Amino acid sequence: MVSRTGAPRKKRRHTKKKKAPRKKYVGTGLAILGIVAVGIFGYALYLFTLKHAHTSLPIFEAFPTQGIETKIKEIDRCIYNALTDLNIPPGDVAFKAVELKRYKKRSWTFSGLEIRLPTTLAYSRIKKAFLSRLSARLPRESLHFALRSPQRLILDLSVNTHHTHRLVFMRLGEKKPMTSPRSNLPKVAIIIDDLGYDKEIASKFLALDGVISFSVIPHSPFQKTIARAVHRRGRELLLHLPMEPVGYPRIDPGAGALLSSMTPDRLLDQLRKNLDAVPYIVGVNNHMGSMLTQNPATMRQIFTVLKKQNLFFVDSLTSPRSYGQQAAQLLKLRFAQRQVFLDHDQDPHAIRFQIRRLISVAKERGRAIGIGHPYPITWEVLKDELSDIATQVELVRVSEVVG
Repeated sequence: MVSRTGAPRKKRRHTKKKKAPRKKYVGTGLAILGIVAVGIFGYALYLFTLKHAHTSLPIFEAFPTQGIETKIKEIDRCIYNALTDLNIPPGDVAFKAVELKRYKKRSWTFSGLEIRLPTTLAYSRIKKAFLSRLSARLPRESLHFALRSPQRLILDLSVNTHHTHRLVFMRLGEKKPMTSPRSNLPKVAIIIDDLGYDKEIASKFLALDGVISFSVIPHSPFQKTIARAVHRRGRELLLHLPMEPVGYPRIDPGAGALLSSMTPDRLLDQLRKNLDAVPYIVGVNNHMGSMLTQNPATMRQIFTVLKKQNLFFVDSLTSPRSYGQQAAQLLKLRFAQRQVFLDHDQDPHAIRFQIRRLISVAKERGRAIGIGHPYPITWEVLKDELSDIATQVELVRVSEVVG
């Protein structure tokens, strides 16, 4: 071939094929760098997660409520919100009755409250505050106000014709109810559950000036550190035993959980591993367990092991159909049930409300158990309230209220 000028045309070199490998290597190098970068980022994220994992607490399972009990809890919140709106301090609110009512096949909790008022607070303001808070929850005919005297206003509340609350408002001029003599004070045990994930909050609860018992989750990051600290302070320690809840596996009780799908041998082996994981324990209470505690055979198996190890059981009562009490009676195991969850609603007014309920139950029955969780707000309320609680009940170790 010749060019237009007549000179022989130089043969072109095909350089593309030689450049291709270079592009391939560049692309491969970028891919490797990308993988390394992702790996470094992922490892950094892992370290961050590991560092901060202990700050997130496991979820706890409150008593599952349906129907009327769910409504009652909603009304409870409306009540203490209304009292807050009126600037009535928790110390002027007392539970005079907490009773289980039954009618035919229905059962519900009835609460009777006594609320002491400043003389300047008009009854019209009280009615307005409660109607404002309750109107979205109850029909108007379910709220009945009655002025019994110039010094006393009564509010009765009903859910589906069932009487659930009676609030008696009294002027401060009336004589305050007498407290029980110190020697006859009812006993109250407070347990702080779900420990093992945060050393700092555990230390704060341990430093509180009052008798409190503690329950540690097995296989948690700081189980042994917290257990030793509790033991050094002379407080009682329980194993917070993970058990299958209703809703498993969507709701996960965590490592070491006892499940209904386990064979008896596997379940008992896991139970023993959990018991060995936390030192210094004197008893056990369940973490979740609304499903497993309903199983009579499984509860008998568990209690057989606890009895051999001289441990008692406190039923957190996450199911109204728990078989714990029957199994304990059958095996003559030391046993008790939780009466009040202090902080299922993590609001300071709600927690104070529940403390009043716990004191009332103790006065009615002679003893009661309240369960709280290691939340900063729970610690703050207990720090403020423990001295007042101690004037109305005797705070004791949980072993002192176990039958």
